[in-house]
Amino acid sequence: MGKNFPKSGKKARPKTAVKGKRFLCARCRKRSPKPVKTPAPWYCPNCQREIDEARAKESTG
Repeated sequence: MGKNFPKSGKKARPKTAVKGKRFLCARCRKRSPKPVKTPAPWYCPNCQREIDEARAKESTG
């Protein structure tokens, strides 16, 4: 896979976010200190904790 991810709407989409967007949290747009290897969306630890707490509240009722 090439280093540059095209930003145009090509047919076969890559599994990760486009280059430059990959390091930003999907919620607060905070930049990650390290490259993110997982597919998008990526959440920073603070936002991930809030999302997990909200899910836990929903499941307990």
